[in-house]
Amino acid sequence: MPEQDASIWQDNSMEEPPSAVPQESVISGSVSPEAYQIPLGNTPNMIFPQTNAALALVLAIASFACGGFLMSIPALLIALSAKKITDTNHVHPDRGIANAAYIAAIVNICLSTLILIGYVVVFIIYTT
Repeated sequence: MPEQDASIWQDNSMEEPPSAVPQESVISGSVSPEAYQIPLGNTPNMIFPQTNAALALVLAIASFACGGFLMSIPALLIALSAKKITDTNHVHPDRGIANAAYIAAIVNICLSTLILIGYVVVFIIYTT
């Protein structure tokens, strides 16, 4: 049988565990009453005005599949009203959604216009 080291069985519970933080880097002191005051502009629960940016984005995306002008023009109008609200406050949570809906509606209006012009040109060519 191999011999075992006797130090394995020694009780090391009396030794002090190594400190994770050196004592010279510990900050101590008291908290002033001003530390508890939070400015209103930085609160995470600010109340923002309601927008219909999500509806505008849904209409703009759906207009690519089946709506064309029928959905993209209302999407553009709703996105413009949402952008008007979100442009006043740069941290509004619907700001990106309103911008995406605005861009998607404009792109769809341009594509729908080009497709309509293409249909008219093809119709004129084949009827003459």
